[in-house]
Amino acid sequence: MAKLRIAIQGCAHGELQNIYDLITKRYGDQMPDLLLILGDFQSLRGEEDLSSISVPPKYARLGDFQDYYSGLKIAPLPTIFIGGNHESMRQLMELPHGGFVARNIYYIGFSGSLIVRGVRISGLSGIYKPHDFLRKRPSLKDVQTDGWTRHVRSLYHVRDSDVSPLFMLPNVDIMMTHDWPQGIAFHGDIKTLLKRKPFFKKDIDSGRLGSPISWQLLRSITPHWWLSAHLHIKFEAEVSSGKRAREVQGSNPDEIDLDLDGLTKEKVHDESEPSIPAITRFLALDKCGRGRQHLELIEIDVDTAHPTYDPEALHLYADPEFLANVRFLEQQPPAKSFTNLDFLELKRQRGDLAEVNWDHYNLDRFADSTERQQTDKYRDLIEACECIKLST
Repeated sequence: MAKLRIAIQGCAHGELQNIYDLITKRYGDQMPDLLLILGDFQSLRGEEDLSSISVPPKYARLGDFQDYYSGLKIAPLPTIFIGGNHESMRQLMELPHGGFVARNIYYIGFSGSLIVRGVRISGLSGIYKPHDFLRKRPSLKDVQTDGWTRHVRSLYHVRDSDVSPLFMLPNVDIMMTHDWPQGIAFHGDIKTLLKRKPFFKKDIDSGRLGSPISWQLLRSITPHWWLSAHLHIKFEAEVSSGKRAREVQGSNPDEIDLDLDGLTKEKVHDESEPSIPAITRFLALDKCGRGRQHLELIEIDVDTAHPTYDPEALHLYADPEFLANVRFLEQQPPAKSFTNLDFLELKRQRGDLAEVNWDHYNLDRFADSTERQQTDKYRDLIEACECIKLST
């Protein structure tokens, strides 16, 4: 069976050249098809972007992204990244739905989903902070009016509008988040984790290590792979769809509790029939650096009959299911609060996609456009009424 070979990188911290050099050295003429970077990418284009990144002044530096932005260097393989908590928000705010930040380098947006050779790769940028989750993110115009200092430490906080379209996705192969799902430590070798990072124990016991929203999303969509970074350590785990949230020993007062009964109805089988629980493999990686476990390779089976499959070239496609979710939620904002949403019912109300013209979603035509042009094109995709068949 054909495979999609994917290199996975933890936090990049502006070290693109070192990452690409290591991939080239490690894999040689067997280069991966694709690279995923799990946040703290730091797409700083020049000195003017330094005011838009949340880092202590002593750590503020440009890194080498500017060489790729200017075209002096070109990424040796297609690269997709999510945002973390140390990002050049001036550029990323210009691409709320994602887009190419340089040739061969694609940002997935505050949240997003792509199809690559039939494989669904979804992502959520930023980190979870309960006090901002239900607040609307300031617009770029707001930030420009108020100044970066006021907003720079909150723009990367995950919002409910970011995650809602993800809860409605089917059949996710890979899910990327910067911070870990809350409680994931209990599904791997927690003893070794605490031996290496003993200061994690207090947060694990209190339920504050990781994002409760990401854990709820994992339980809902059960992707084959869940990839994270942020905590600067390699960690692996497996979660079965049949396991409940045994991970939180102490209650987290900041957790937003979702009633997931409505999210799992499609996965309930007749008790008389044997069922195989879905397994999600979790992989967290370290930050870029010598002696650190920050780069791994995974392989995903590919359906060669899928319309996006091309053995000669790799193309990125916007995910029409995700776009349909965004459009539906924008046009018919739920009357209930996020904590009371039934995403399965919302998906039914949205209806099924009509026949998909995949050429329409090929992102190759975005590659040579400015940030503003890409955002306009993405809005056109979202608002393409002909691609959605609404339920009556």
